[in-house]
Amino acid sequence: MRKFWIAVAVIGVMATGSFVQAQVTENAAAKAVFQVILEVSEQHWGFIAPDAAIDYIENVNPFILDVRTPKEWDETGVIPGAVTIPLTELEQHLAELPPLNKPILVYCAAGARGQYALTYLKTLGYKNVKNLKGGFTAWAKAGLPVEKK
Repeated sequence: MRKFWIAVAVIGVMATGSFVQAQVTENAAAKAVFQVILEVSEQHWGFIAPDAAIDYIENVNPFILDVRTPKEWDETGVIPGAVTIPLTELEQHLAELPPLNKPILVYCAAGARGQYALTYLKTLGYKNVKNLKGGFTAWAKAGLPVEKK
């Protein structure tokens, strides 16, 4: 009799779909992010080296966005002219961002948060966004200009 009830329980679980995995479906947000990934992958992932970035700043005059934390800004300084908005607060500060046609140079400490910011900015509609390769750490190590926040 015990085997009978175990069989009934197993059939019941199978009938309710508990063993069936959820089907993955793509939504509009996922499609937008994937399009950005494809685009950025064709552009060396949007990275720009510090030595090229200094020329880029002088010649293109991009909006410079530092997405590190206030503690990091206080401890190490910022690239001159940078607007400081932590990555986790970027959505609340959209009004502080430039028009969509303005080039943006984004950076963090080493590059990962900058890449997240680049992806987010691209999904917002910005076309010309570059991420500082190696982040602020590489910038400072190269002896490039830094100002205290």
